[in-house]
Amino acid sequence: MSANVEGGQVENVAHRPYDESIVARLAALETEVAVMQNNFATKDDLQALREEMHAGFERVTAAFNSHKLDVKSEINKLREEVIAALANQRIDFNNALAKQRQDVYDALAKHREEFNVALAKQREELYDALVKHREEFNVALAKHREEFNVALAKQREELYDALAKQREELYDALAKQREDFHAALAMQSIELHKTLASHAWKIYSLASLLIAGVYYIARYVH
Repeated sequence: MSANVEGGQVENVAHRPYDESIVARLAALETEVAVMQNNFATKDDLQALREEMHAGFERVTAAFNSHKLDVKSEINKLREEVIAALANQRIDFNNALAKQRQDVYDALAKHREEFNVALAKQREELYDALVKHREEFNVALAKHREEFNVALAKQREELYDALAKQREELYDALAKQREDFHAALAMQSIELHKTLASHAWKIYSLASLLIAGVYYIARYVH
């Protein structure tokens, strides 16, 4: 509402000077516009900058390609040197390995000969010891065999004597038992005869009584 009043007042005044603050603001704005126009690049400047950048990129690319070729050549050279060094080392290694192999073969052959000699010596010593032990064993075995045969003969004689003694004792016991058996059998025969005689007398007496009874009944009853 105040703006409308001020606008009406401005319209009413024909020649009123500008406000100092507005003039200062316009001057500052013109200064900034001039500075911005000076700072902004033109189309020609951009084209020159683009051409300069393109030339710089081409120089960098050329330098990079040249450096790549140099590096590649150096790598190829280093590879050839490494391959040559590896080939030389391989040859040296093969020569050293062949020498070591030959040394090992020679040492093994020497050790084999020494081992065979020592083994033959030990075999002979073992055979001699075995022969000696066999002879001692045979002597000891013969001695033990003789002692065993003597002890066995002695035990056989003692066994025969004991068997003969036991046989005689058995024969004596059997003869005594036979005599006792015959004596007992004779006594039992005598006792049996006595018993039979007693039974015979008893039967005879019974028969006599029966005959007498029959005779008495036959004579006096009838």
